Amino acid sequence: MGRNKLTPQEIELKKVVASNLNELLNKTTKKKIDIHREYGIPNSSISDYFKGKSLPSEENVIKLAKFFNVNTYDIDPRMKVSDFTFNNDKLRISLLTKYEKLNAENKKKVVDYADKRLKEQLRTENKIHIVENDNTYYVDVLGAVSAGTGEWLTDEQHEEITVNNEPPMHDFALRVNGDSMIPLFSDGQIIYVNKIDDLDMVRNEQIVIAELNGDAFVKKIVFDNNRKSCKLISLNKEYKPIDVTSDDEFKISGVVVI
Repeated sequence: MGRNKLTPQEIELKKVVASNLNELLNKTTKKKIDIHREYGIPNSSISDYFKGKSLPSEENVIKLAKFFNVNTYDIDPRMKVSDFTFNNDKLRISLLTKYEKLNAENKKKVVDYADKRLKEQLRTENKIHIVENDNTYYVDVLGAVSAGTGEWLTDEQHEEITVNNEPPMHDFALRVNGDSMIPLFSDGQIIYVNKIDDLDMVRNEQIVIAELNGDAFVKKIVFDNNRKSCKLISLNKEYKPIDVTSDDEFKISGVVVI
């Protein structure tokens, strides 16, 4: 099957991209071969872009923009974007251009700094704040969940506490009340939870935050009858399993991060 005939707009676009590329090349002392050497774009493709025979992919437009240190839409007008994206694109190109000029030692310092900034950003997004002591962290605790007979404290009763170990990624934190999940969780322990919107996302025997008839528990969930029914199991053998029936108001609000 032959290729579809190009539209008048596509024909004109190839001319525009070719004109932009040739103009940018004429403003530098660089050569087309340098594009191939630096970014690995085949010489035949580069030649076609400059002659207006074909259009570069979005990936190659980005590479060409980096090569000429311009914005992507200075080459391909289809990539005209909002001011916010424009500024991000400009910053990204500027950063990458400077990064490529650094020696190996300074490149590592840049990566280490970026890694540190990203961790701080993620801690902030998760309401985790590092204290001056590198081994102490602030954590926003939503409330308490029962490891026994059922309890739920709303976010109106949240508290900010300090912990000595860096918390894992999580959606919210809770304090355990009771001893039914010993030895995994002790009374008063802080646990970290990822939200769950669909029961199908929960695997058998995971530790979950279960809401049952208005109360909330931290328990191991065990599915029966092809997931048509389930039990909430305590790890402390002194507590009996809780059967969940079709008459119960039941949902899983989260999975505990182990």
